[in-house]
Amino acid sequence: MSSFRYTATELTDMILIYGECHQNAALALRTYRERYGNTRTCPTNLRTITWAVQKLRENRRLVNSYEYEGANAKEIPVNKEDNILQYSSRNPTSSLRLTARRFGVSHKTVQRILIKDNRRPFKLNRDQGLLCRDDSVRQAYCHWLLEKVNDDPDFLFNIMWTGEIMFTHNEIWNRRNQCYWSKRKTQPLRESSPEDRFSVNVWAGIHRNAIIGPIFINGPINEKKFLDLLNGTISEYIDNLSLDGSHRLWFQLDGNPAHSGFRVRERLSEMFGEQIIGRHGLHKWPAQSSDLSPLNTLFQGFLKNEVYACDVRTEQELHSRIIDAFVKLKKIAANGNKLTEAHDNVLKRCQSLV
Repeated sequence: MSSFRYTATELTDMILIYGECHQNAALALRTYRERYGNTRTCPTNLRTITWAVQKLRENRRLVNSYEYEGANAKEIPVNKEDNILQYSSRNPTSSLRLTARRFGVSHKTVQRILIKDNRRPFKLNRDQGLLCRDDSVRQAYCHWLLEKVNDDPDFLFNIMWTGEIMFTHNEIWNRRNQCYWSKRKTQPLRESSPEDRFSVNVWAGIHRNAIIGPIFINGPINEKKFLDLLNGTISEYIDNLSLDGSHRLWFQLDGNPAHSGFRVRERLSEMFGEQIIGRHGLHKWPAQSSDLSPLNTLFQGFLKNEVYACDVRTEQELHSRIIDAFVKLKKIAANGNKLTEAHDNVLKRCQSLV
């Protein structure tokens, strides 16, 4: 019995009518003709209906897929569909076009087959590449942090999370969602970035519900520039805290060499005592662990998506887009739970690592 003459809807209606007629195939055929004879091509004999019912009982495919090539259509063999599904299971990151070339079909056909099998495209999440020795340090840190949160549920919000971010004119970030809209089919060209290379370095931090910065740094940060930050922006922020808030304050910083100079460590000790999370001191910040900071979601995610939503051609334009992105982030944070969600993500990440 040829399966491709009838659509899935038509075969479904045949099976439903077969049930209405108490599994009387002859009565089902007459009923189907009476109901749909003026709008559809009806079966010529009752074997079409009994064949569809038997296919369904055996959990076999009722309607085959088709490969469309211009005005002509050719059937895709079931075994080829199965081979495509098996290949996709073994190579889940293979592109539609690469898979299509391998099996001699169009990428649209591959997409249809995967969707029919209830498969959907998902983005890959970036994870830190770690050495074995780093893993134990991360676990120890996570254990310590979770214990602190257990003793004080507000602990994460008492930490001033800090970091430096580099923005460049040609960095590509989250380009997957970009597409081209037009009333007619054209070949859009995306202009390349200018040859002159430039970048902008920014320091920023968050504490409780406040976003501190952006502070623009001329060139790479070094010990002197970071010391100026401590004595300037950071000290001014702390001076505006309540006495209780300043006593509860912890300061987090990563392993940037600028944070490790003798004068910097001496100044950090004067300002925060032992309430420092860094590469030196009692509470060590693990290497390659930006995923354990709420800045990872807010800055590396939201900010860079905003800054690189459109091409940036000049350093001044990049500078302006960074400021605009911070303004937008601060407004969102003030009117929602974005900072709370970022802190919660850190907690969940630590729980998953212990």
